[in-house]
Amino acid sequence: MLEQHIGFIGVGLMGRGMALNLLKSGRRVSLYVHRNREGIARLIDLGATETSELAELARRCDIIILCVNNADTVRAVVSGLLPELRSGQLVIDATTSDPAVTKEISETLRARGVDYADAPVTGGPVQAEAGALGSIVGCAEAAFPRIREIVSGYSKTVQRVGDVGTGHYAKLLNNFVTQGTAVLLAEAYCRARDKGVDWRALYSVMEAGAARSGTLEKMVKPALDGNFDGTQFSIRNAFKDLGYFCGQAAASGRGPSRMAEEIRSVLGNAVAADLGDRYVSALLDPHAGTGKKA
Repeated sequence: MLEQHIGFIGVGLMGRGMALNLLKSGRRVSLYVHRNREGIARLIDLGATETSELAELARRCDIIILCVNNADTVRAVVSGLLPELRSGQLVIDATTSDPAVTKEISETLRARGVDYADAPVTGGPVQAEAGALGSIVGCAEAAFPRIREIVSGYSKTVQRVGDVGTGHYAKLLNNFVTQGTAVLLAEAYCRARDKGVDWRALYSVMEAGAARSGTLEKMVKPALDGNFDGTQFSIRNAFKDLGYFCGQAAASGRGPSRMAEEIRSVLGNAVAADLGDRYVSALLDPHAGTGKKA
């Protein structure tokens, strides 16, 4: 399948590394570049071509990968692609998106004979650059081998978790846990500061016990030396993802998740305090506060 032409939409902080590794694996890649051109020259030097027209990308490519900021953008991008999409093409959405929108788009594309899969990723820009992301795939079982072969170009692990929509829901579950952990850590360490508890000593205790986690290491360890940018995931994106999760929970038979709503509230207060573009680890920053309104 290496001869198939891949279109990539969303070559931002994560997408650049993903497209880079597709090129390194021998793929033919075309980029849709809307505004942010940072790092594009490197991809062009490796053989990527580019277009500023979604319709052209749809005509040119067999497979199209999306890695954009939210479900509204996914819907708008697919709308731009739709007139030129044809039977047999495959669209893979690596965005952390709303499963309800995912299912809606899948139905629209299925009517055109176009396969659609949600394949959001775990990991950050460093893992994207290294080709070591985790891909969580929601797709028809018969379509998975084709999708796995493609996303393995930038992923260390690829797991199918169910049919279309389940990949995005599983990613929201993942982010519910990781961002919830980040909010818990922010409160714990800010309260430790209030009481004069030594952060390094507390970190050593947590790191050696059951509180140990990847989030603890990424978020708190750099903060011990005054670096509050350890998580490399924005508060605004975390707030968006928790919003999707809260919406899914509210519509489920189990009912709303009060825990997720509390976490979202903390993140929402941080956005309202103009911290949205900072990383979640900035909740530890004594100059930024805890994200609560004054």
